[in-house]
Amino acid sequence: MGRDIGEVSRLSLCLLEGTRIRVRMPGGDCLVDFERRAIERESGESPGPFLGVLILHYLAGCSGLVPTGRLITFREAPGGDVYYPAFRSRTIETIRARFSSDPALLRAAGERIGGTAVKMGSAGVQIPVFPKVPVTVVVWEGDDEVPGSVNLLFDETAPRILPTEDLVVVGSVVCSMLKKAV
Repeated sequence: MGRDIGEVSRLSLCLLEGTRIRVRMPGGDCLVDFERRAIERESGESPGPFLGVLILHYLAGCSGLVPTGRLITFREAPGGDVYYPAFRSRTIETIRARFSSDPALLRAAGERIGGTAVKMGSAGVQIPVFPKVPVTVVVWEGDDEVPGSVNLLFDETAPRILPTEDLVVVGSVVCSMLKKAV
């Protein structure tokens, strides 16, 4: 990474604990141990390769930027149109299938993993995937004539912290956490 561990901790809004950085995440904190060159969940389990790489990309990508609150769609991220089919199939369609017939369930699941209800669509929840990368999930309930729909919205600063292809993985992580929280 080439930066001082204290600077990485400060810029990422994560806690420095000796030679480790504690990354607060829904579903449990992860510890990045720079001395051992290891990443593990607080429970001692591995977060898995996808989440581990995502955490490292987050820590490396943080700068003085702070979320602005202005939300963008995935397609508005650089190259978002290229990655959209994967994003749609891995996240949007899965969340739509699970929550569009019961929007209140989305809000409840989101709150169980540390999200905050937002007034958008039929139900919405903002989930702090990383301290500087909140994701807002919005569901619109369908009916007999119109199918339900879902969108995931990112703070406009997210693509300057994580590459667009990592936002696909962020969406998958959110999807997985919501499904487990039901």
